[in-house]
This record gives sequence, C-alpha cells and structure tokens, in this order.
Amino acid sequence: MDRYVDIKKKMLECASQDEDIKAIIAIGSSTRDEVKADEYSDLDLFIVCENTDAWYSGEYPKKFGDVKISFVEPTLGGGKERRCIYDEDRDVDMIIVTQSQFAEALRAGIASWVMNRGYDVLYDAIDVEKDIAKYVQKGHSTPNMSADEFENMVNDFFFHNIWAGKKLLRGELWAAKMCVDAYLKRYLLQAIELYCYELEGKDVWHDGRFIDTWAGEHITQELRNCFAHYEKSDVWEALKSTNRLFEEVTRAFAERKGYVYPDQAAKCAKAFLGKHK
Repeated sequence: MDRYVDIKKKMLECASQDEDIKAIIAIGSSTRDEVKADEYSDLDLFIVCENTDAWYSGEYPKKFGDVKISFVEPTLGGGKERRCIYDEDRDVDMIIVTQSQFAEALRAGIASWVMNRGYDVLYDAIDVEKDIAKYVQKGHSTPNMSADEFENMVNDFFFHNIWAGKKLLRGELWAAKMCVDAYLKRYLLQAIELYCYELEGKDVWHDGRFIDTWAGEHITQELRNCFAHYEKSDVWEALKSTNRLFEEVTRAFAERKGYVYPDQAAKCAKAFLGKHK
C-alpha cells in the first residue's frame, strides 16, 4: 500500500489549479525496480516551479498535510530541498528547482545521478518527460577516477591520517574522531566503490547505500574495525584499520587501471601511525 497516496493526491490537485507548478517527478525507492520501497521508505520528488521561495518557506508543503518537522538543506547541483515529516513518520523530500535549473541539471548529468534507477512523472505541464528521456538513461552507477584525481585523493587521505593522529596526540578527541569517522570515511567509501565496480563488476550504490550487500564479506568484516567509540585508544585503532583497508583497495584499483601509486605518501602515513599508540 502506498503510504503517501493522500499527500500525492493533494499535490496533484494543487498543481492542476496552480500555474506556478510546472512538473512533479517522483524519484528514489518509490520508482525503483530494485530494492523497492518498503514501510520505511520516504517520498523523493523533483518540484519544478517558478516561485521557489514559497516552497523554501514551507508555504506550499503545508498544503499537503500535517507537517511536524521541516527544514531546508543543500542538495545536488548547488540547489536546495525542503525536507518534511508529515504526521508521525512520513518523510517527503522535495528538490525544488525552476524550469531552467532542472533543464541544466538534466544537461549536466546531475539529475541523472538520482534518476537513473527509476523515475515517475506525476504531473507535467511543460512536456518535461521528453527532456528526461533524452538525458536520463536507466542503469547503474559507473564510478571512475582519472589518474590525477586518484593521486590527489590518495595523498589527501594519507595527509589526514597524520592530521587526525596529531589531533589525538594533542588531546583534541572530537576533531580527531570526526576526521577518522567522517572525513576519511568519505574517501574510504569512494575507494571501495572504485574497487568493487572496477575489479568485481558490482552494482555500486551511491552514498554507501546497501553497501553490506555489494561490498563483499572481506570488506564488510574489515569495516567493523574502522569506526571508533569516543575514546582515544579506540580512535587510534579505527584510524589504523581505515588506513589499511584504504591502501588495500586503492592499490588494487591502481594496479587494474595502470595508475602509479603514491608510495611515498602511503609510507609516510604508515611510519607516523606506527610510532604512536
């Protein structure tokens, strides 16, 4: 049963009477053929309109139900989205764009990143479906990285191994933990995606979605040691485990692609971590 049927009905009724609303496109789990929506799924929407401020302010979202939580955050392509909880737990994410912004997101491939696994045009006053079909090809993510981008990422990662270690030695536990479990994990995830796609041909989901189903047993086992409690010695161990797993998968990726591995950076970080407990 569609938990959002009444919200969508009110949106479509509003759109049919409001010339400012140009299109409403559903994306995400409600439109996917793989890993379909369940009782915990949200409703993700592109709202194409001219008066974006009325959506950012919350004026429009309030028309569709009882909003209990609502805020605005940055989203793809430098845009914004209004995120709402209706009633107790029905979350609706609305990426709000003008017609020209949506057209540019399509041309630049930004929209495709969130639409390639499925979409459903719920309302269309501007024939947007034709443009979507032109630019969005249904399929999987295909992560890749040039040799220069790879070298920069690896150096950045190992630099921040030492940075986080110094924060720990200075007693800045919060800063160190956030680096280890947030900043470095962003690069670790990129490395895992590259490895699993390039070497194993896996369907790699964005932002770590369903990573336990596609990363393989070895990687998921190693990840258990890569996150820390708020305690100095545990952060050290998580940092070292993160270092080892990152180097393992990036070396394999570099060998497959024929890239030169930044050995000096890896040795420098490893030597620093080896001197401290």
